[in-house]
Amino acid sequence: MGREDYKVGLLFACPTFEVFMSKLKIYVDESGDFGFTDKSSELYVVSFVFHDTSKSLRTKINFLNEKLKSLNYNGMIHTADLIANRNEYAKMKLEDRKKLFSSLFYFALKCNIKTKSIVVDKKYKNNKIQLRQDIINKLKIMLEKYNEYFSKFDNIIIYYDNGQEKLKNILKEVFEHNNYEIIEEFNHKEERLFQIADMLCVLEKINFMYKKHIALNNQEKYFFNGFEIITKLKEISKKYLQ
Repeated sequence: MGREDYKVGLLFACPTFEVFMSKLKIYVDESGDFGFTDKSSELYVVSFVFHDTSKSLRTKINFLNEKLKSLNYNGMIHTADLIANRNEYAKMKLEDRKKLFSSLFYFALKCNIKTKSIVVDKKYKNNKIQLRQDIINKLKIMLEKYNEYFSKFDNIIIYYDNGQEKLKNILKEVFEHNNYEIIEEFNHKEERLFQIADMLCVLEKINFMYKKHIALNNQEKYFFNGFEIITKLKEISKKYLQ
């Protein structure tokens, strides 16, 4: 009897079998744009957070929420805005912004999750078509490389908030072809793992720049000192999907 036949047999024998079906949630966020003008981004980053739902994170999420509450903050953490001192963080002191970042960062380290990011250096691309194809190729390579990991799950759900239409279409092309479900509408504040994906986009961009000896901008230098960012990048690399 094959694996799927066995599952079907169990499902009819035990109607509650679906409760025990393994589920993987994947949270996706991006940094950069598809433009090729002087004002366009130099890098395009897509970050993924993988959560095996059999490993509950409720206690850690509750702890994070209580920590943020003690810092008088209960919203979604936008790491790029936090570092740049803009939008809802515009009037916030550096010390308080760093506390928010640390709360999310160490929450990510403590969570039983895996991460993966792809980075495209746009200076080696001539147009949107080439950029799009490179992203697709890198995603397909990721799926193939970690096929054994993905195949362990009966149900895979991808959370992407439709931030960019072009990336949404890429995700649908690559992942829906593999019968993964994509959810576009969800509560960003409650889905703290999505905020980790957002943070990873920033850290992986900095990691790429560090390896290529590209200077950080003034806001990034002000938020992180050299030793601190090196330590953060080393720590977060322990969560990479191997």
